[in-house]
Amino acid sequence: MNTIARIEHACARFVEDGFARIFPSDLDPAQVGRKLAALMQAAPGDLFLVKVHPSDYARFAGDRDLLEARWSALLREALPAARRSESPRALLHEDAEVVAGSVAIETVSDERQPALMLVRGDGTRVGLRDGLRIGRSRDNDVVVRDGRASRRHARIVAAAGGFAIEDGGSSNGTFVDGKPVRRAPLAPGTTVTIGDTHFAVRTDAG
Repeated sequence: MNTIARIEHACARFVEDGFARIFPSDLDPAQVGRKLAALMQAAPGDLFLVKVHPSDYARFAGDRDLLEARWSALLREALPAARRSESPRALLHEDAEVVAGSVAIETVSDERQPALMLVRGDGTRVGLRDGLRIGRSRDNDVVVRDGRASRRHARIVAAAGGFAIEDGGSSNGTFVDGKPVRRAPLAPGTTVTIGDTHFAVRTDAG
């Protein structure tokens, strides 16, 4: 079976698994998968941001981990045979500038940037990475011992050229530089507030 045939077969399975019933809009996960596979063949990369309108993001968010895993598998299927050992990833992102029912896919450059860190008031540092979980529960990557923090308060997600923080439906909200956010990019010098706990965003050199 050639590459195109494998991709089409995988996309067909994608729909047959029930996604067409779960997501009955003009934009469905299989459509996104086809676009990702076509982009991988035209311009291979390591990280692809799948940007959708907030209304589509709200429908997809509950199955985000599954969708990203399936899309990443399709990207691997589309790799040339000589690069089959690589592990490209697809990450779902909310973007109000994308038209509802459509998708914009961005290939992120792998250029080395200074690593970003969350720095607590006591000087403790935690390196940012995609999927980093923050909250009061002990099984989070960053445990916030703060009564105003939710058990699953927020998480860090990869964004174009860096990282963003995404509120996890917390009771008291997530704040960046004093403003409540649902999702916001992080840059050196910004401050993240969860409950009454503040984190400074700095580079590993700063």
